Amino acid sequence: MVKPTAKKLGRNAPCHCGSGRKYKDCHLLAEEAARSEQLRLRQAQDTLLPKIIEAAQSVPDQFPPAFDRFWQGKYEYGVEQMEKLSTVEDRGSERFLTWFAFDFRQADGRTLVDQLDDAVEIGGFDVDPFERRLLSQWRRVRLRPYVVAEVRKGKGLSLRDLLGDAMYEVADHGASKRLAPGEVVVGHLISADTAPGAEAPTYYLAGAAAQLTDDTAEKLLEFAELHLADLRRRVPDATWDDVVDQRSEVLNHFVIALPQEQRDPTVMERIIAEGRIGLQLTAESVAALLGRTLPSDDE
Repeated sequence: MVKPTAKKLGRNAPCHCGSGRKYKDCHLLAEEAARSEQLRLRQAQDTLLPKIIEAAQSVPDQFPPAFDRFWQGKYEYGVEQMEKLSTVEDRGSERFLTWFAFDFRQADGRTLVDQLDDAVEIGGFDVDPFERRLLSQWRRVRLRPYVVAEVRKGKGLSLRDLLGDAMYEVADHGASKRLAPGEVVVGHLISADTAPGAEAPTYYLAGAAAQLTDDTAEKLLEFAELHLADLRRRVPDATWDDVVDQRSEVLNHFVIALPQEQRDPTVMERIIAEGRIGLQLTAESVAALLGRTLPSDDE
């Protein structure tokens, strides 16, 4: 795709490429097409996500096992409970539906997003060409934790993947007003349009995400490492992608165990300890499975 220039040129001005031709006779048409495509993809992101959530809401009979996994048995599925979760768990109903659509594998081993993408081929899911492009890209989206690296108030923010250090530019005006550097977001990042001159697409937060205070990143990573170590007992070369593909709900287990009223470091220590006990792991076994060396008593 031709990337439009960031500087607006007059139609009769010399083209920025140095060809010596007028802009209108050189790159103008290609760049107008690129800008139009960028706008259409951005609009498709706004229209596709509600279609996915609507599709999720249409299969409530499949909710109970997913509900139990996501909330770790804390709540029992029911219509009234779904409504209640919108307040007691900070948009918990939306968070669950997004996870159900992107992460939860149905009986056939596919996620709902996988099924919808496949259904497009036979006319079972109605999307336009731009929505279709995004839907195929979103098959790999999973719940992940991100640290807020930079905030541009009213414009967007930069997020760092807590599990891999990759950086993402996020166009979310609302989130940029309520988040602060160092805080943690546990949610789904979906790609859409590519900004003029950018090498990577712009990302958006899909649905609702959990927002955690800036003291949680280290302990959330430690908690996630328990599950990476556990996977490596069966698959020695398991990666973070395997963790979020097979058990991303554990990130929400950490979220719902945190106190909502005030910070309490002892709670996070307890979450780690209970996680280690539940997975039957010791500090030594975790270190070995992650390829680390525990510090000696003399250090």
